[in-house]
Amino acid sequence: MRYREIMKYFDTPAAPICYVFVDRVASLFVWLNVNFLKIHPNYISILSGIFTVFSVVNFSKGLFIKGALFYFFAFLFDAIDGPSARALNKTSMLGVILEVWTDSLRLVGSTAGISWYLYKSTLDERWLLILFIWLVSFSAGLWLYPKAKESFKDFKKEKKVEGYYISPVPTWMDYEMMAFFFLPLFGQVKLGMYILVIGYFISSLGMSGYLLFLGGKKKE
Repeated sequence: MRYREIMKYFDTPAAPICYVFVDRVASLFVWLNVNFLKIHPNYISILSGIFTVFSVVNFSKGLFIKGALFYFFAFLFDAIDGPSARALNKTSMLGVILEVWTDSLRLVGSTAGISWYLYKSTLDERWLLILFIWLVSFSAGLWLYPKAKESFKDFKKEKKVEGYYISPVPTWMDYEMMAFFFLPLFGQVKLGMYILVIGYFISSLGMSGYLLFLGGKKKE
């Protein structure tokens, strides 16, 4: 399989930041795996899960640089397993379950781990409130995102958008990368948490507005 054909197996719309720092790297590994390595995608998911556990543990201990590095590899392997499964025609229910659990642990675990550490180290209840706001926004988004994505498919057909498509606005994954990778590396963990919570809230609010005023309209 040619390298340029690999990108069609990645989910769209792609997150802008993740496209630059993750998808371009992941696509190379997917190409290598499809053509040479032939590693089963489920093993890649398990590897992502292992890095995720190390990331969450380090975040909860306040070891943010280590946590960020483990997080990046967890995220990278998570970006590799799905496209590899589709390209190798090895999609399975087990693969879906592994990815869901790994994604949930990486996101919820990292957010809770950092919030809990900041609360313990400062005794500032604001971090518990921030965690609560994020959980509400995240829970709402779990329902809103599939609906918005389904509506986006209709948008692509109307606008004749084909193939790999980059989102014009930041997505949840972009906020994750800022909060759990880039900013922790520079010692700006608190700023990362603010960006994560505000970003998730605005995204869920935006999806609500989109579905209410645009995506929810039935065609005559």
